[in-house]
Amino acid sequence: MKAFIHIGMPKTGSSTIQSFLKINADALRGQGIRHDPVNPRFGSQYELATAGLVRAGDTMSDSVALRVLGLHDPDAQRAYVDAFEARLQQGRRAWGEQVYLGSSEHIHAWLTKAEQIRALDDLLQRHFDGVQYLVYLRPQTEMVVSAYSERIRRGETLSFEDHFNSRLRTLNYWKSLRLWARVVGEDRITPRLLTPDALVGGDLLDDFCAQAGIDRAGLKTPRRMNTSLSAEAIALRRRLNQFLKVRNRHGARAKPYQLALRLLEPRLPRPGTRLQMSEGQRRRILADHAEGNEKLRARYFPERAVLFPTDD
Repeated sequence: MKAFIHIGMPKTGSSTIQSFLKINADALRGQGIRHDPVNPRFGSQYELATAGLVRAGDTMSDSVALRVLGLHDPDAQRAYVDAFEARLQQGRRAWGEQVYLGSSEHIHAWLTKAEQIRALDDLLQRHFDGVQYLVYLRPQTEMVVSAYSERIRRGETLSFEDHFNSRLRTLNYWKSLRLWARVVGEDRITPRLLTPDALVGGDLLDDFCAQAGIDRAGLKTPRRMNTSLSAEAIALRRRLNQFLKVRNRHGARAKPYQLALRLLEPRLPRPGTRLQMSEGQRRRILADHAEGNEKLRARYFPERAVLFPTDD
């Protein structure tokens, strides 16, 4: 049995991919593909990213994940990873499929050191005959805006300017791809571009199915997941975030916050104003990542004139 692992990145349609896998899990088994998250309630398979951290001697620090999973101390995180590995051991004895298919955007977000990536890969290699990794890359100009929407959705209150300045250096795709390639090997990490002209059929799910060896015919299509907030919705939530918690201490969505949204969101314009950065900010991002993007294009996408259509 081989493993095929989608590692994100965040804000590249990962929620849509995970919803697709969830609603088609039974049909996929008929195609010889096993999707087996520890907790199907979550989209992202936290167990994969946590395994890389814990096996490398680190601990989880994502505040939302800590509350959602209830893993507040290192012992609990180690027990979580041990249970996941036991699940793989038992599954390998019982599963009859040819492919184990996993998906977690937290892998790319959390595993930023060679030893963390190696720890996850070593664990998977112990249980599977081969492991392949897939990552989607979205234009940095889009990522900055979308990531800000997600931070506000999670309960933060910072301004877009502060977010912009803090995120510029985290979007060096070339550096990230070279790290993964050095650890797992060039032939086991596949980058794909999240732009219509680069995707199979111009569609994310068509492209994902092509990479994972899935026949999409007859499979269900989920609704679009986790779309970005409008500028008006961001302004509303930033205000609410100053006084209310998005989640309670158990990690569930806080009822007062949800009630406030139900009362106030209907008053917002529909569809609302799309959040946009200034032209100066856009040019700064393009300049900041021009060298890395060109190296990435030349190595992985030599047929393209530029990496992303918005490059200039």
